[in-house]
Amino acid sequence: MNAKKPQWIWSAGGLALALGAGVMIGRVSAPDGGDAATAAGDSAAGRDGKSGGPVSLTERLQQKKRAGEDRDSAKPVDRDLQSILSATSRLDRTQRLLAYLDRLPADQFAGVYDELRNSPSANLRGSERSLILQAWAERDPMGAVTFLQQGTADDWERETALSSWAAKDPQAAFAWASTAPDEGQVNNWLLGAARGIAAADPLLARDYLSQLEGRTRDQAIDAMQPYVTQFGFEYSASWVAGLSDEGLRNQASRELASDMARLDPAQAGQWNAAITDVNTRRDVSETVADRWARQDLNAARTWVEGLPEDTKSEAAEGVARQDPAGAAQWLAGLGNNPDLDGARQVYIEESFRNSPEASLDFVSNVSDQRRQQGYYWRYLGDWMRRDEAAARQWMNTNSQQLPPQLIERFNRPRQQ
Repeated sequence: MNAKKPQWIWSAGGLALALGAGVMIGRVSAPDGGDAATAAGDSAAGRDGKSGGPVSLTERLQQKKRAGEDRDSAKPVDRDLQSILSATSRLDRTQRLLAYLDRLPADQFAGVYDELRNSPSANLRGSERSLILQAWAERDPMGAVTFLQQGTADDWERETALSSWAAKDPQAAFAWASTAPDEGQVNNWLLGAARGIAAADPLLARDYLSQLEGRTRDQAIDAMQPYVTQFGFEYSASWVAGLSDEGLRNQASRELASDMARLDPAQAGQWNAAITDVNTRRDVSETVADRWARQDLNAARTWVEGLPEDTKSEAAEGVARQDPAGAAQWLAGLGNNPDLDGARQVYIEESFRNSPEASLDFVSNVSDQRRQQGYYWRYLGDWMRRDEAAARQWMNTNSQQLPPQLIERFNRPRQQ
């Protein structure tokens, strides 16, 4: 990557007006003073795995034009970008810009985009810049990407252009991105292509995922996630299962686990328990338990209790994080497995905020003696700074189980 990372992240609703016009490019960020633009194309193709081709921005603009020709025939068409950008109403500004782009010749996009890109208000007009770039990349993708290659393009610009191109012509866009140089650990050309393909057809995007590497692949999985999970738990589980590479499948399982557990925690629990790779199953179990406990604590506890020992210890951390008040007794009932120390640590950390005494009382349950003593030093010291009288009283009452060096240290007179 040869340009700075974007400073602003757009939310899903920040450009509702553009969404109304069919503009969807995924979670690509652009500087817009807090506004947001997302885009996806027509993702309905992903529901049945058949890609009939997304409805592009250009096609939607043409549909909008045909639908409104009679109604708006008397309305003048803007021929000056600055007059559009000067409109104070976001709705009016977006509608006028869409009409302007619908009539803009392909060979004029470079000048229009460059004008806005280099204007004093460039960072305040990120959504408008994105709309222009999307329309340009759909109308003349090679012209758009060549322009971006010639200057210092931001990451979001490269992603936006390739996302729009890939939603229209995935094979050509991905092939071009695969040969386009991009400095840094993430290739934003390829990331944008992956996002655009996923927006139009998540199943097709899955086929391209195996061709990515390193952090580009990591971020591509994250970018594809909302386009997969929008179709529900079963679709998501099937999408993950369809990844032929085991390492990639395990990685995707970790990335999608939170949303899948949110969609259906009970099904996610069954799916989680069936994962054959132990490390992946353990990692995912913590995420599923955490999500499930937010919705139904008792059900989440019951699920964790029925897991095999090599998975239970991680899953217990998720429940302990969501139930710091009642986790002590529950964790004690799970047995003395040293692997549960992770869950015990979560309880100690979470409960200390509101009940230092309960937190320190539980430290003795930690099986690792070095970690146990470390917790005493850390949390008793923190409590001394917050409420020395209460901390000192607890220390004196429990002196038999505390390290002698700790008692000596905290009983040492302070230097004046």
